[in-house]
Amino acid sequence: MCRILVLTFSLLLYLFSGKTDAASLYDTVQRGNKLYQDGKFDEALKAYVDGQIEHAADPNLKYNIASSHYKTKNYEEAVKGYLDVAATAKDVKLQEKALYGGGNALFRQGKLEEAIEYYRKALEIDPNDQDAKHNLEFAREELKRRINEAKETEKKQQEQKQQNEKQKQQEQNQQKEQQDNQGQQQDQNKQQEEKQQQSQQQQQEQKQKQEEQKGASPQEQKEQQDQAQSGSSENMQGEKAEEGQALPQKVRPMTKEEADQWLNSIEENRDKFAKKKARESVSGQYRPEKDW
Repeated sequence: MCRILVLTFSLLLYLFSGKTDAASLYDTVQRGNKLYQDGKFDEALKAYVDGQIEHAADPNLKYNIASSHYKTKNYEEAVKGYLDVAATAKDVKLQEKALYGGGNALFRQGKLEEAIEYYRKALEIDPNDQDAKHNLEFAREELKRRINEAKETEKKQQEQKQQNEKQKQQEQNQQKEQQDNQGQQQDQNKQQEEKQQQSQQQQQEQKQKQEEQKGASPQEQKEQQDQAQSGSSENMQGEKAEEGQALPQKVRPMTKEEADQWLNSIEENRDKFAKKKARESVSGQYRPEKDW
């Protein structure tokens, strides 16, 4: 806790220098101290500042102003005021108290290393200052705790980062595996579709051949059969040639004259058969026909 300096020594100086000024400063300081003790730190600060108008260089007023800033949680202004007192005050005890107050203000700002430094400087002046000793040890422990806490936080963040990277890698591997499986499935589907298309195409070609054979003349059908047999014979010849067997001779295709004779013989046989049936229907019996 910051301490208010009793201004007895300063008041004596002012009493020797001038009764009116000393009385005015004394009244101002007493009023400020009363407000400070009552917890009215803003009003106390105003009273001290009013007294500083006529006594700007007074280190005791500076110290009390810095303490009022500390109580109102204006730590930045408090540090400035305390360090100003520590640098300019001729009273060694006042310097020590200012260093101690500056350490407290720095501690409140979270500047632990600087606070520790000012506690140490205060103890160099007054090694028996128990408050400075206590705050120095407390600041050291707090600094150690914060350092360990920062290390632990950093460690957890590093572990979390590694965990996130590991999880990300696993997700990437799973995604790649899914893509590979999808690619394999697509390849299988494509192969199956190609097989189906080939099968359909073969069926269509076979159907088309059958329709062409139905509309062809007997001669064309015979030629197609001969070609099919010729292709089959060639295949058989190739197989037998590999086995070292003798191959049959290739069937010669019919000429146009031979085909015409073959068709005429079919028509004559058809006419003879029709006449035979007609005679049988008239006589009711079969009678061989003379062919001479």
